[in-house]
Formats: sequence, structure tokens, C-alpha cells
Amino acid sequence: MVLLWILIPAMVFAFLLMRFEWIYRDRIYPGVQVMGVDLSGMTREEALAALEAAASAYNPPPIALRYGDQVWQLNPEALGVTVSVTESLNQAFARGRNGGFLDNLSDQWRTFWRGYRLEPTIHVNPGKTEQTVRELTADLNHSARESQISLSELQVVVTSSRPGQRVVVDDTVKTTIQRAENGMGGIVDVEVQKIDPAGAIPVANKQTVEQTLSQPILLTDPRGDFQFSLDPATLASLIVWISDDENVGNLKPEVDEEALRSIIEGWAEQVYRPPLDARFDYDPKSGALLELAPSATGYELDVDATVAAVLKAIAAGEKQVTLAVREIKPAVASEDAASFGIKELVAKGSTKFAGSSKARVKNIEVAASKFVGVVIPPDGVFSFNKYVGDITAANGFEDSLIIAGDRTAVGVGGGVCQVSTTVFRASFYGGFPTVERWAHGYVVGWYGPPGIDATVYTPKVDFKFKNTSGAYLLLKPIVDKKNGVLTFEFYGTKPGWRVEVGKPQYSNRQPPPPPLYIEDPTMPPGQVVQFDWAVEGLDAAVPRKVWDKDGNLLIDEVLKSKYRPWQAKFRFGPGYQPPQGAEVVWANQ
Repeated sequence: MVLLWILIPAMVFAFLLMRFEWIYRDRIYPGVQVMGVDLSGMTREEALAALEAAASAYNPPPIALRYGDQVWQLNPEALGVTVSVTESLNQAFARGRNGGFLDNLSDQWRTFWRGYRLEPTIHVNPGKTEQTVRELTADLNHSARESQISLSELQVVVTSSRPGQRVVVDDTVKTTIQRAENGMGGIVDVEVQKIDPAGAIPVANKQTVEQTLSQPILLTDPRGDFQFSLDPATLASLIVWISDDENVGNLKPEVDEEALRSIIEGWAEQVYRPPLDARFDYDPKSGALLELAPSATGYELDVDATVAAVLKAIAAGEKQVTLAVREIKPAVASEDAASFGIKELVAKGSTKFAGSSKARVKNIEVAASKFVGVVIPPDGVFSFNKYVGDITAANGFEDSLIIAGDRTAVGVGGGVCQVSTTVFRASFYGGFPTVERWAHGYVVGWYGPPGIDATVYTPKVDFKFKNTSGAYLLLKPIVDKKNGVLTFEFYGTKPGWRVEVGKPQYSNRQPPPPPLYIEDPTMPPGQVVQFDWAVEGLDAAVPRKVWDKDGNLLIDEVLKSKYRPWQAKFRFGPGYQPPQGAEVVWANQ
């Protein structure tokens, strides 16, 4: 009977326990809470939805960084804080299921009777946290300041050293993450590391600095032509005083060489004097070489040598420096005239300008005069633009017709190309190598048969040839206004060349476009004035061969030129009717 009273309650308890376990086989046991949400009896799906809702409104305990009296609040976004709902759910569901049978029953009973509160699983983004810590504490970092000597209103001042510090970011981040993930919140003290200066500068060095900056450094040219100085203020801006490794405790000057070089390069611009070549005239009858203008020696400052001399003076405390000025000997020096070898006619070229306007003749005279007495040294390269200079009224040139792009227009210097073409012909027929030559845009009647002209347009379009004769070459321009002939004679020593220039060959001939008539209301009615003339377009090829005195072929070339067709152009007054087929521009268009 007693046994029966024991068995019946045991069987009832076992039944109830089995029924309880059956009911909660896929549900969270009673008493489990996460983030204040009671998950008792919920399935995983129900609990997941409830936890996601709670996580969206969850605010973790606040955390702040602190250094001294400075405090920085850290919000969850600054740390990259996220709540792992899945991990929290797994922990809630595992309550009462992780151990053996009796242990599980014990956990289930305690959870039901006392309740079980789980802290949410927090994750912190390390990279985001580190970025936040670095940004907030950036101003706490500063380098150690060494003892320095500086100049204040030309007074030497010794600045004492100061320790530096840097934030130990890794340790600070680690502590912050630990508190955030453990749900602790609170204050995280920023960890810093002190940086000690290397050492103090003895005040005795002040005297060294004062002595260096007491007077300017004078830089003079032995000839007395140039003098510069580095005053104390400039020296102070160039020099930084650093510890002398060879003499511990002492200072030595370290000069900003780039800044010093910049100053000396400015001096070099003042020192520079270009050499001037001598100019001569040659009398073919007497064979006399007459100096028209003496040569002049040029000067330039050796920047590298001067920089080195100044650095040496500063290091040694010297106050006098000799400027490294170099002489530049002219390519054509007066004292070398006896060795020029100018004794005979070497080459000659001529063009005709008869019929030119007074302005054009004047420009030819002015341009030709620029070459009076010019001497080209052996292997020197002649540049037309170098000698003719700027084609401006201030340089003696007048308005005349010039080729301007696709039209003929009035401009300063019309006729200069007559001179460049003449020089070119002398060099071309004389056998000299052409370095640079440009043909005109269209065939110009002044220059005779097309293909042997040379246009110039300062400063970009130039004519150049090289003097390969082995002797100096004197250019002698001759302007024959009476007969309208310009001649350039080259005098030197005949190199013994044999020059063969073939007959120009023409191809790709193109007729000129129809004439252009432009109505000009300012002209008298019915009047017509032609201001440009038609020429056909064509390609020209001029062969040239040059042999030396031993029969060796030096030059074998074809001078090629391409000329575009050019239309005749007229202006006409009101009432005139241009011929049929002409291109017409009416004033009212």
C-alpha cells in the first residue's frame, strides 16, 4: 500500500515532466529574457522577430574617452556597434539544453523559478573604433621640441626643450572594444606615451650663432664689377642650427641649399653679360679686313661654385667670398682676326626687287643692314632671326604688304623675306648645309623661279645654315637701289667644293581659285582696285649635290616646296558689277 502511494505520484510527476519537455521541445524555456524581452515559450521564429525589434531600439551603455579634463563621448555609430540577434537567440534557446538530463532539469527549474537574463551579444568594428580614437585624440600628439636657437629681430634666442607625447592608439582601442562588447560602458582613459627630447643645447652655443650672424657675408668679383651680400636677416632665414655629431653638445649650421641657390641664381641674372661678336668688312680689291665693331667678352656666374664657396664660408665663419665669375669668349673675337682666313669670295646670291614700293625697299635696306659685318665662325650655325631682330617699327621697319595666313595684308616688315631668300640662295648655291628653311605659302613673284625661296617670321619661323667651310665666313649685303638688286656675298676661304644644283621640277599644278571681289562702300562708285594677284599652286623640287675636293659626296638632297593656289583679290565701289564666276562679298552681307 505504501509502495502504491509512492509509485502513483512518481508516475504523475514523470508524465507531467514528459509533457513539459514535449511542449517546449522547439520553444524557449520559461524565464529567459534578452534586452528586456521575455522569450518564454517562443519558437525560434517568434523569438527572432521579437529580438530584431528590440535590437533596433537598443542603446548600449555609454562610453567616453578621457584625457585629463578632456572627455569625448562615443556613440554607437562612432564605434561601429552592432547587436548580433542570431547569437543572442542561440544562447536563449540553448538555456536548459546544454548539459546532461539532470543538469538540464536543474537549469530549467532555476530559469523558471528565478528567471534568466541574457546580455545581448555586442560586436564592435575595430577599424571604425580605431579611426574614431585617432580623430578625437589627434591633438594630443606632438613631437618633442628640441632646444633651439632662433633669431628674433636679429636677437639670438635660445628656446628650451619640451617633451612630446603620442597616443597609444592600439591599447586605447583594445580597452574601448572590451568595455563595449561586455556591455560595461563607462570611462576609458586615453593611454599616452611620453617622448623625451634628445637633450638641451648648451647656452654657450648662443655665442657661436651670434658670431655667425653678426655681420653680412660680402661676395665680390676680383675685377670689382660685381658685389653682393648676405645680410644677417637673410643668413638667419637660410640657416638651421643642429647638433654636431663630431662635437657632442655643440651646434653646427645647416644651410637650406635650395633657398641659397635661388638667391645666387638671381645674382647670376644680374652678372650675365652675353659676349658680343666683332663685325668686319672685307675689301675684295685690297684684301683688307676692316674691323667695324670690336668684340666684347661676356660674363657669367658659376652658380655651383658660388654656392659651394658660400657654404664653406658659413661653416668656417668667414665674411668674405670671391664670386666665381667666368669669362665667355665671343665666337668672333677681334684678336683672332688674323686667323679668320677671310681672303676670297666663297658664295654669292642675288634677287631682284625692282618695282617694289618705297616702304618695301626701305624694309629691304633696314633688314640687309642688320647683317653688315656679320662673321660666322667655323661650324657655327647662322640664324637669320638672331641678327634681324624684332620686325617692328621701333626697329626701323615700315608697313608694307606681307603674307598673313591665307591672305596678303599690310603689316610691318614687308620685304624682309627678300633678304632671307637672298641669304638662302647664297648658302644654297655655295654648298652650305641647310639647318632650317621654310617656303612661302604661295609663289611670290619677287623671288624668280619657285622653289628657291626662304620665308621668316620672327621668332618661330627662321632660316639657318651651317658654316662647314672650315674657315670664318663674312656676310656682305649689297643693296643696289638703282637696278633693284639685292646681293649677299660670302667671303672666307674656298673649301674646294663642287656644287651641282639641278633645274627645278614642278608638279601637282593647281589653277588659282576664281577672283575675289569685295564691295567697299567707302570707295567711289564703280571704282575697282586690285590688291592681290592670282598664282597657280604647285609642288617644286630642286635637287642639289655637293662634293668635296677629293670627290666625296657631302650632300645629296632634294629641296622640296609646296605652294598653294592663290586667288586674285579686288575691292570695288558701289554700282560695280563683278564679272560672272567671281567670288563676291557684298557689304550688306
